Amino acid sequence: MTDWECRGRNPLPGFGVSPKTSFSLFSPPQAANLRRIALYWHNGRSLGHTVRCATLGQALLDHLPDSIVVGITGASKGLELLPPGMDLVKIPSYLTYDETGGVRTTPVISLTQEEFQRIRENLIATFVRDFQPRVMLVDFHPEGKNAELIPAIISSPDTKKVLGLRGILGSPAETNRDFFNSRIIAFIQGYFSAIHVYIDERVFRLEDYYSVPASLSAMFKYTGYVTRSTVASKAEARTILRLDSDARIIVVSFGGGQGTEPIGQSILRSLAKIQDRFNFACLSAGPYLEVDAYERLRTQVSQYPNWTWTRLLDPLPAWIKASDFFICSGGYNSLAEIITTGANALIIPRQLNELEQELHATRLANLNILRIAQLETVLSEDLTPLFEICLAEPYPYEHNIKIATDGAQRSASLIGAIIA
Repeated sequence: MTDWECRGRNPLPGFGVSPKTSFSLFSPPQAANLRRIALYWHNGRSLGHTVRCATLGQALLDHLPDSIVVGITGASKGLELLPPGMDLVKIPSYLTYDETGGVRTTPVISLTQEEFQRIRENLIATFVRDFQPRVMLVDFHPEGKNAELIPAIISSPDTKKVLGLRGILGSPAETNRDFFNSRIIAFIQGYFSAIHVYIDERVFRLEDYYSVPASLSAMFKYTGYVTRSTVASKAEARTILRLDSDARIIVVSFGGGQGTEPIGQSILRSLAKIQDRFNFACLSAGPYLEVDAYERLRTQVSQYPNWTWTRLLDPLPAWIKASDFFICSGGYNSLAEIITTGANALIIPRQLNELEQELHATRLANLNILRIAQLETVLSEDLTPLFEICLAEPYPYEHNIKIATDGAQRSASLIGAIIA
């Protein structure tokens, strides 16, 4: 065990120009023939939308090598996870806080909400007008966050639009109100060519759970889960990460990490009580965890020589594959990567105002994929007995079905067909 710090993709290297060097700011002639694809995703509260779109971007570059792929987002963290061949249009960011009184959204820069909205909307519309993508893949919000995509969508009739949905969106009441109301349905049917649903329909079908009209469900293409590639075996993962082959390793990751300090404190207390049951623990804070909370947790972790504390584990699928026990929240990407790695996993759905994580994790638990601990239990009870069971009796015992996890490749193939 020589290196616990897992580093993300390096920034694009800088370059210098010598007096004898010349270069052109104009595109090479073949650039006009490249197929242009734009991916939009809103900020969210964590890394989920960014990781999914980064994975889709890599699949598009692999499947359509003669393409230009550009992301459009206000996400401020996790952008180092984007593939090197994918560029980015960064619009001003907001931060979202999931609090007991509701979800609170605040711009990072000091602008009024009206100014902030107008700037984001205009930047997106200007880029789409000038870039002229053949296809625009829109993640989650068909109109964009707070309808910021509407001008760009309406004014680009030659661009094919594809809506990407993660599968389980929320409770029936909130989802029917926000996604499948008559106005949104008419907008999707008027401007979108297809809807890619990033889930295996044997796990969940939107039309069975929500009030989806047949005219809209006819646009659905179930792709399977969007997952990052990983190695085939635990031994291979440990070799790549330079981890001891015989060690018992626990990995903890809560995605973006915003607001997770109480969960982290509870996990640390319980791990300390069973530290003789494992050799190493690697804990990832998440890039959105507040600075003061990060330092408090870092101080606690530093008391244990075989525990490490870092902002981001990359590549996370390899760390999951290398672990003997993986603890995480119930975000889409965590669940997808548990499926593809076959990890012995404990899920803590941590949303305070939405039910998506709990609904999704429960579906997978019923298929013998993972275990669940309720947030209230995690915050109020000693987790030691639960952790001991998870280590002593790895789960799942067996899978009821083989779940499709090639959603990125399938989506890229479908988009290639639209372009063709």
